[in-house]
Amino acid sequence: MAKSFSLYRVRILMSLDLSQKWKNYAWLASVLFMCVLIMLLPPLFYENYHHLSQLAQYAAIPIVLLLGSSFYTSAALKDFGEGNKGVFAFMTPASMPEKIVSSLLINFLFLIPFLIFFWQIHYTTLFIANNRIPAEATKYIPVSKEVAVYVSYCYFLFHSVVFAGSIYFSKSSYVKTIAFTIAGALFISILNTSFAKFLAGYPLMLGAFPLGGWSVVRDSSLKVYYVSSADQVYPWQYILPVLMLIGLYAVAYLRLKEKQI
Repeated sequence: MAKSFSLYRVRILMSLDLSQKWKNYAWLASVLFMCVLIMLLPPLFYENYHHLSQLAQYAAIPIVLLLGSSFYTSAALKDFGEGNKGVFAFMTPASMPEKIVSSLLINFLFLIPFLIFFWQIHYTTLFIANNRIPAEATKYIPVSKEVAVYVSYCYFLFHSVVFAGSIYFSKSSYVKTIAFTIAGALFISILNTSFAKFLAGYPLMLGAFPLGGWSVVRDSSLKVYYVSSADQVYPWQYILPVLMLIGLYAVAYLRLKEKQI
């Protein structure tokens, strides 16, 4: 087994993987790009504000951007989960870092363009649709830039979880990874919201992102009060996801080394 790191061997690994699975990658990518267009383009077909089209814009974030694209990441790591049945078991010897880097690069070849494409279609579609709606009429509300940045961080964090899970679990890796991810996300969300409600004196309604601001409705007047996060917390909204992402890739590396692929 090669111990040194070589970009040449990384290129060989990527070439072998793409030559073997390019049809599967192309099919998955085509389906995902088509789903983005189906869910994000409807506002262009209406002369006035259409509520279901607005909801579809928001629903596309968890359904297509996060969960849908995870199928691609799982497919890119299929050989690692299969152990000695995959192409990596009999290809030219390569070090563990080379295998991790090659699989990461193949994954990013899709993840980064897909993320850019999603946000471009979202903002461009709503910009064109709002320009066609009279000034006094109800208009579409795009995702704020702050939320888009937050979602983009979560996007890469979520895929790092799928990446690590695809290597960590040997059987039914995708199902197990998604199950653990959803369970963990629900636990953190419930814990965060419960703590926020306690601090806010149990209002009528409350929305809170971890380390983010709060939207509070105290009574039946339904007036919304916005509570921004503290200045000391602000940088950690972006630092913690990066640290977690690096940690998950480290776990994936150690698990791959443990499997001795």
